[in-house]
Amino acid sequence: MRLSMFKQHASAVYANRDFIFASIRREFELKYRNSLLGALWTVLNPLAMIVIYTLVFSKIMQARLPGLEGAYAYSIYLCAGILFWGVFSEIALRAQGVFLEQAHLLKKINFPRLCLPAIVVGSGLINFLIIFALFLVVLVLVDALPGMKLLALIPVLGITVWFAIALGVVLGILNVFFRDVGHFFGVVLQFWFWLTPIIYPASILRRIGSVTTFF
Repeated sequence: MRLSMFKQHASAVYANRDFIFASIRREFELKYRNSLLGALWTVLNPLAMIVIYTLVFSKIMQARLPGLEGAYAYSIYLCAGILFWGVFSEIALRAQGVFLEQAHLLKKINFPRLCLPAIVVGSGLINFLIIFALFLVVLVLVDALPGMKLLALIPVLGITVWFAIALGVVLGILNVFFRDVGHFFGVVLQFWFWLTPIIYPASILRRIGSVTTFF
C-alpha cells in the first residue's frame, strides 16, 4: 500500500516537472533581480564564508582537532558540518512555511501539493551543490581532497534532505493552523545547531555524557 502510494505521488511530481523547474528558476531570478552581479552572488557569498572560516580558524586562531594533523583540519571539519547543516536548515525552514507563502498559488492553480516540497528541495540542493563545488576547489588547493570517500556523502545527503523535508512538511501543516509553530521552530534550530557536533567534535558529547552519568 505504501509503495503504491509512493509511486503514485512520485509519478504525479514527475508529470509536473516542468512546473517545478520553472518555479525553481523563477525563485533564482526573483532573488537576484535588480542586482548588478546577479547570480554571481550565489558563488560569492559561500566563497566568502569558506575563505573567512579557513583564514580565521586556521591562520588566526590556529584551531586544531584532537587526533588530526594539518593546519586546515579544523576549518575543513567546520565547513563540512556547516554545509550539511545549511541544506538541512534551509529545506526544513522553507518547507514549514511554504504552504502559507504559496497560499495564493494553491487557491488559483490545481496541481499536486507535493510539488511545493519538491520545489523547496530542488532549490536547496542547487544552493548546496554550488557551495559544495566551491568547497571541493578549496580542498584541492589545500591538498586535502578525500578521494573516493566523497561517495559516502551521497547517502548522507539523501538522508539529510529526506529528514529535512519530512520534518518541514509536518511542521508546515501544523503552521497553517498554529502560526507559533514556525517561530518556535526557528528558536529550536538555534539550539539544535549548538547541540550538534559542528563547531566541536563528537567526542566532546561523549565526554559530557560520561560526566553526567558519573554525577
